[in-house]
Amino acid sequence: MLRFLSLVCLFFLSGCDRPAERAVIVGNSWLGAAPVFSAAVTHPQLIPSQLKPVMLVSDVSVLRMLSNDAAVGAFVSLDNALGLNTMTQGDYCVAMVLDHSNGADAILAREGWQSGQQQSIHVGLEDSTLARYVLSQWMKVNGIAPERVTTQALLPTEHLQAWSNDNVDLIVTYQPFVQRLQQRGAQVVFDSQHQALKITDVLIINKRQWPELAPAIMQLRNKDWQQILTLLNAEQNEFWQALQALTELGDEELRSGLQTVEFISAAAQGQALQALLQDQIPQVSEHLRESGVYDTVVGLERCDQLSEGS
Repeated sequence: MLRFLSLVCLFFLSGCDRPAERAVIVGNSWLGAAPVFSAAVTHPQLIPSQLKPVMLVSDVSVLRMLSNDAAVGAFVSLDNALGLNTMTQGDYCVAMVLDHSNGADAILAREGWQSGQQQSIHVGLEDSTLARYVLSQWMKVNGIAPERVTTQALLPTEHLQAWSNDNVDLIVTYQPFVQRLQQRGAQVVFDSQHQALKITDVLIINKRQWPELAPAIMQLRNKDWQQILTLLNAEQNEFWQALQALTELGDEELRSGLQTVEFISAAAQGQALQALLQDQIPQVSEHLRESGVYDTVVGLERCDQLSEGS
């Protein structure tokens, strides 16, 4: 495992031996995107040569890379994608549906914790649209008044320290960090299995770069992605060990975490993208407006249909 951890770190620090001008696509440490990063290390032939996947520690890092034009696209939640597209007034399109979260996004508390009726609730979460969406849905479902809740910005790397210091009552996070907190005795009090919390993860691309990158992105979506999922389902040895190194999870913890992620196959991409545009984007946009996150939300177009609507 140490060998694979060193290999993974070296790969993402050095960029391997491919040309530096490859288009960078970033993602955070979310378990749903980890198979792409694992494949980039162990089966680089499954990543189109024009693309360079880079795994970052947090949503904040992803947004910074995109805003600095250091990356052309990202694996992000639909909530974060809509937030970014709104802030940039429509710079992005959606190229692929990666997965649906079926319990992989969660709010955790100490065992036996109760929200009570009056006391204040201290919540640690990333400064992202997704984290605010998860928290607002939990508050809505449980009738928690906003004045009772105070929030503290926490990167995933700060979770365990905040937990050990008893700084927060709740932590909003996602796999594999859910598993790591559960190992410390945390219990899930709300997650994306709840009907009120529907979370989808997508690949978005800057519209300016789409014409040039379209062949590579379509190859990734329609061909390479399915081969990556085959490696994942087979627990292919090198691929699986790299995935463990990336997530810092043991065999059983990794398998348990993966059960909370529903990956979307290459064959199902057309249907998934159609459902995204027709149902999920309008629903999530409406919630973001209702909860006061944004006054207006700029929706996403399909990258592969840009020429039809422009």
